[in-house]
Amino acid sequence: MIRDDLPKILGKGKYVDDIEVKDVVYLYVVRSSIARGKINDISLPSRSLLTLTWDDVKIYMPVSADPYTLKSGNIVKMPVLADGRVNFVGQPVLAFLSEDRYEGEDIAEEVGIDYEELKPLISIDDSLQNEPIHPNTKSNISTDKVLEGGEISAKEKAEIVVEREMEQTRIISNPIEPKGIIVYWDGEVLHVTGSFQSAFRIRDDLSESLGLNPEKIIVKAYNVGGGFGNKVPSYPEYILASIASMKVKRPVKWIETRREHLTNPTIGRGVKSKVKLYGNRDGEILGIEGTIWNDLGAFNYTRNTTTAAFIASLLTGPYKMRFARVRSLGVFTNLPPTGPYRGAGRPEAALILETLVEDFSEVIGKDSIYVRERNLVPDTGYITPLGLKYDPAGYSLVFSKAKQVFNKMKEKFREKGVSLVMTSEQVRLSPGEGAKVKINNGRVKIYVGTGPHGQAYEETYSRIASQALGIPMDKIEVYTNDTENLKEGIGSFGSRGGTMGGSAVLTACQEIRKKVKDITQSNIEVDVFYRSEDVFSPGAHVAVVDVDDRGIVRVPFYYAIEDVGKVLVKEEVEGQLMGGILQGVSQVLWESSEYDKQGNPLFSSIADAGVADSTQAFNVELEEVEVPSPVATGSRGVGESGTTGALSSVFIAIEKATRKKFRRTPIKMEELTQL
Repeated sequence: MIRDDLPKILGKGKYVDDIEVKDVVYLYVVRSSIARGKINDISLPSRSLLTLTWDDVKIYMPVSADPYTLKSGNIVKMPVLADGRVNFVGQPVLAFLSEDRYEGEDIAEEVGIDYEELKPLISIDDSLQNEPIHPNTKSNISTDKVLEGGEISAKEKAEIVVEREMEQTRIISNPIEPKGIIVYWDGEVLHVTGSFQSAFRIRDDLSESLGLNPEKIIVKAYNVGGGFGNKVPSYPEYILASIASMKVKRPVKWIETRREHLTNPTIGRGVKSKVKLYGNRDGEILGIEGTIWNDLGAFNYTRNTTTAAFIASLLTGPYKMRFARVRSLGVFTNLPPTGPYRGAGRPEAALILETLVEDFSEVIGKDSIYVRERNLVPDTGYITPLGLKYDPAGYSLVFSKAKQVFNKMKEKFREKGVSLVMTSEQVRLSPGEGAKVKINNGRVKIYVGTGPHGQAYEETYSRIASQALGIPMDKIEVYTNDTENLKEGIGSFGSRGGTMGGSAVLTACQEIRKKVKDITQSNIEVDVFYRSEDVFSPGAHVAVVDVDDRGIVRVPFYYAIEDVGKVLVKEEVEGQLMGGILQGVSQVLWESSEYDKQGNPLFSSIADAGVADSTQAFNVELEEVEVPSPVATGSRGVGESGTTGALSSVFIAIEKATRKKFRRTPIKMEELTQL
């Protein structure tokens, strides 16, 4: 059994709400009930220990983007508490402290907010056609960037042009455990414990927001019950809890309710596209051109400012092309801010590209398998027209194995939809990861800057260290998500944690090996920051889909093959792939965040948001190819590749089964019954 699993199976996991703190008080947040308006007046609660409004805080949330975008874009940061206006249902307006966890709910009833309601804009199209949401801005377009490269004039030589519009609706991340934090200011240091994917990112965000030196902030996380990207950045509640603790000199605890989670930042996807693929009748793909719009929500928040451009950069996928030209726009709406969600641009780009490849193949009358194979990038490395550098990997081997499976399934399931898609997954390794290895008389302590939230890092890092040092795994302890015991770290997102954290651990162990002969008798400590560029992981997915006359979709067969570099822990690799695949399929069939014309969410529970459960899971056949990557461990990330492949493979299989084209996720049951 994987070491990480046993405590959780036995009910001994320690999550943030399990932590009992002496003299703790509870933070509550009163949120906007309307999607857009001006605040005329606020009636404050009389029984709270402390009340905070904008006048007490006057802090905006950090935004992560390149300097050019921050300077040239129409950037509107989110206020920690509403600064006289509200711009989405659920936006924090007022915060207060309560001595008792349940009394806080009664105190919240004392708060009254008088609004002057304004017309909300709840879609990209609405926002592009109306006046700016925010005062002192020229439009609702926040960022507008064109990515282009290669021989643009080649499009004039194209014999065939296909175009498709696609809308990928918003999705709630919905980890099992919502967000949570405990903060205590001891007069000199801010002690922070919570449910985080990156303790170092939380530290840096709090440092920027509060004006504290990073050395004055210690951030830790124990067990984290899922994240899917949602727990990478900081949130207004983290800053409010910190300010409150500084004011009352007591520990402050905030635990997000599920209802709060459904309307809080950050929400995934929210992407619209209109893209053309250019090619010739012989099956050659020449290039791609089009526009990507990302629904930012009401504010620039964390990394949503860069989402559209990131999707655009990935649109050439695993295929050789002569050119690419894509305009990417970030658009404000009166909805909660979007942010990273499992795949964070990769699945969106794959769906856009793979459906275009299918359309192109149909127009020229050739099998899409032939078109994919003809245009596949070489195994020896490739630079895309937009400048992405693909490291050498097993593209041809992955494709050939998937092709064999596809041909068998096409013969076996003649009356069903059978698809094969190819992906090239960008693994976010840069800039690197930190690790420290301490040895004391044969016992090893490992500290890594990653933030596990369902991954088996304890097992992974222990195995790597055991093999490198020749020490049994039972003498190795692993600590993650802790800024107190490690100088520098990054965190877990972008499929990077096992690969980068593992490479940092291996490098530290190798440094120790160079310095001492008898490790069992040594007392030594090595601290490293292992640096790497991003790598790319090829994968292919084969889906078989059956759609009955009621519009119910079944997946009788699913196969995925991924070049994982070097397998570190097979059970973990396959677990990540299977979970990711179900999430990708869930986006096609069930998951969506819908709002009415007033910006009110039409969901109030996980069930309403369409999250898949165990009854909707299906059998998956997995295969791994091992072509080592350039990093120390030779591995490649797999945390998001399942989602990337599943989204496009099942979407296309449904199109083949129904002989109909779709333009939106999820594909609704009524669309499938109107055939």
